[in-house]
Amino acid sequence: MKLLEFDAFILDMDGTLIDSGKYHARAFADAVLEQSGYVLAPGEYDEFFAAHSIPFARVLNDRHGLLLDPEEVLAQKRRRMKEIFVAELFEGAREFLELWHGKKPLALASNSPLCFVQPALEEAGLTEYFDCITTADEVENRKPDPEMIEITIQKLRGDPLNTLVFDDQLMGIDAARAAGAHVVAIDNDQPVEFPPDVPVFTWRELLSA
Repeated sequence: MKLLEFDAFILDMDGTLIDSGKYHARAFADAVLEQSGYVLAPGEYDEFFAAHSIPFARVLNDRHGLLLDPEEVLAQKRRRMKEIFVAELFEGAREFLELWHGKKPLALASNSPLCFVQPALEEAGLTEYFDCITTADEVENRKPDPEMIEITIQKLRGDPLNTLVFDDQLMGIDAARAAGAHVVAIDNDQPVEFPPDVPVFTWRELLSA
């Protein structure tokens, strides 16, 4: 894949640029434990990575007969994240942004709310790299719905066919494809089975793409 062929890049944050998935999962598990006494099984951590807090809380209710309040689980999870989160970049992510900053329009499209995204970017020292940021606060439907990608492309005044999206999860890949954009799956050792027709790279590999 030749990155120079594309006019603009859109990047996910959680699990793509910043190794935050483990903190989201831990905070969610702590919220579930506090509210119900239930301890997430190891496989349910993997399920959480590919889901949102509210719908996955409902899944746990149905699966285990719990009485979780999904909205309160989300609120507790966000409070816990503020206590435990550390912004750790994946290897090669900063170098990739430095390589393309000023050469291509760079945008961030995250399923997380701005109240988490902004501090995380600031802590990681990434804010300066992005021409625009789209978060969950700006959409009615988060990924895998294409709305977030579509809005971000509009902000960039771009063409989906000439836009490349980088994401580590199937929901982000599905959103990019539904928006008509091209997509690269980022391999950060996540438990994800990517579609066979989607190119998969680490950030290090993309530095020479």
